[in-house]
Amino acid sequence: MFRNYSLLSYGRVYNPYNWYYNPSYVVNRIYYIISGTAFYKNNIPLKPGYMYVFRASPDFKVHQDENDPVDHVFFDFSTYKGLCGKDYIEIDLSEDKMLCALAGLISEDFKTPIKQIEIVNDYFELLLYYLGDYLESDGSYSEVTLEALSVLHNTPVSELSVNLLASKLKRNVNHIIRCFKKDIGVTPNKYIAGLKVNMAIAYIKQGMSCSLIAEKLGFGSISAFSYFFRHASGRNFSDYKKETGKADYENSRYYDV
Repeated sequence: MFRNYSLLSYGRVYNPYNWYYNPSYVVNRIYYIISGTAFYKNNIPLKPGYMYVFRASPDFKVHQDENDPVDHVFFDFSTYKGLCGKDYIEIDLSEDKMLCALAGLISEDFKTPIKQIEIVNDYFELLLYYLGDYLESDGSYSEVTLEALSVLHNTPVSELSVNLLASKLKRNVNHIIRCFKKDIGVTPNKYIAGLKVNMAIAYIKQGMSCSLIAEKLGFGSISAFSYFFRHASGRNFSDYKKETGKADYENSRYYDV
């Protein structure tokens, strides 16, 4: 039923490390703020007891008050459906009994890591179901963009390229680029780079080596991957890996996509 959505990561994290850092163009987010003081784009408060749905955006930015750290549940996911017309949706759970009950159940279960992926997928599908009234349809995307996104999210990331899109869609490359950028706000190449950065970061958090990540993402050498990661994310791979190693990710899990 929800095959148009791909879950990338999930968990419950208190005092999230490097929470402000987001190199990606392609991650949508569901946050349930349990406690703490947090802000979206510097000055928009994220309120405890509220659920937020953020559409994928290169401008996404959140931060917390170090004196009042955040405790939150999150689901990061990709989709090739139009999610919402605004940057984010704010839902007061005191006014939605079903979502409130579901958020409470998830936050309680996520206090410790859940190893059964099926349970997490069930929670995710239930969230999407009960969020259905808040989300918009995907009618705003052109046919070309929808076809392109479908290919991008159903092809191994190591094989992705604009030429592959042109071949699969049997359309002119420039036409694909124009339609895609108009709908999504970035070019297909930028989108593919975002997908690769997402996976690289997920692999880093799983403890994979640079050489193995480079191989999985289709790079011919470590130097080529390191160059890509630095220019696509704005960070050096070694620095990011070192910082990530300091963090506590016991209550979060990441998927391949």
